[in-house]
Amino acid sequence: MSRTLFAGAFLSVLLCVPVIAAAAEFRVGDQPTLVASERTAGNFYIAGANVTSNGSVGGDIVVAGGNVLVSGPVSEDIAAAGGSITILSNIGGDARVAGGNIIMHGRIGGDLVAGGGQVQVSGDGIGGDVLWGGGTLRIDAPVKGNLELAGGNVFINAPVKGNVHFRGEKLTLGSAAVISGDLTYSSPKEAQLEEGAVVKGKTSFEPLPDARKTAKTGFFVLLSVAFFLKFLMTLACALVLGLVFKRYSTALVNGAVSQPLLELGRGFAALVLLPAASVILLITVIGIPLGALGFLAFAAMMLLASVAAPILLGSIVRRWISKSAEYEITWGTILLGAVLFTLLTFVPLVGWLAKFALVLMTIGAMVKIKWDIIRNWM
Repeated sequence: MSRTLFAGAFLSVLLCVPVIAAAAEFRVGDQPTLVASERTAGNFYIAGANVTSNGSVGGDIVVAGGNVLVSGPVSEDIAAAGGSITILSNIGGDARVAGGNIIMHGRIGGDLVAGGGQVQVSGDGIGGDVLWGGGTLRIDAPVKGNLELAGGNVFINAPVKGNVHFRGEKLTLGSAAVISGDLTYSSPKEAQLEEGAVVKGKTSFEPLPDARKTAKTGFFVLLSVAFFLKFLMTLACALVLGLVFKRYSTALVNGAVSQPLLELGRGFAALVLLPAASVILLITVIGIPLGALGFLAFAAMMLLASVAAPILLGSIVRRWISKSAEYEITWGTILLGAVLFTLLTFVPLVGWLAKFALVLMTIGAMVKIKWDIIRNWM
């Protein structure tokens, strides 16, 4: 029994370490950096504790970290998630940002989707629409599209070509605010217009005397931001696993789809037996370290499986749509899988069961890969 439990714990630890890596356009680490003299021709992915991107990115950029600074130009879209985010770059496409404190100072060619505690937008302007939710927002950059805003306090101090729709605590139009379209807002009190502020279209105001309505709006906004942040983090982690460890991810996908029912059962067995084995080890003095290691490995296994499951889903859906003979792993299939995996959360019962089945299949394939490695060692 002890030999079996030890092998199970050892196998679970190995589940956390992919062993087959492939080169990709990635920077991952504690303080990853793209220096100003560097230029990437295509898409670029960077993640870490403190992330700095000063170089030029020829395609999209996906950034995730505790502190994020992007100052180099980006030709296409940017997706960023972190605690503190500062983007000083000119963005050719759309910007999708979620974090605690966000500073945007540069030209954005497309739309801006942002969620955070405090958001400041300035610079040369935004070429599309702005969708925002959070605590505090200040806009000092001209906007060519519409504003869809919900949350706490909003201060607009720049021209807006489209319509403005706001629902939250307080709306203030600064002296430089010129709204060419309609202004529609719901708030406990009327908006404050500083001298010089102009609304050329129709103004519609819906009072919200009940503070509970605003609280519900704030809760919905925070929940939306949380899901958006979770999606970005899932996408960033899946991109790292899928593209940096591409051979491992390919083996995992092929193993899961070759015998889906077998891997489903294997994953369920690992899900049940590993915690049980860890509990048994914990009640014996000599097995306490292995028991603690088993629980740590279980948590790491679940985390890795939740990251790898969107890769599996994206590959399956892409093959089904394209009628391809092989299961491919690209940034596009990973993005597709992350989106679908997140959307399944909103489908009661069926969506939850589908996510659970994908995670179990992923765990089963992971166990199979690591068990094959152990057998080759013996």
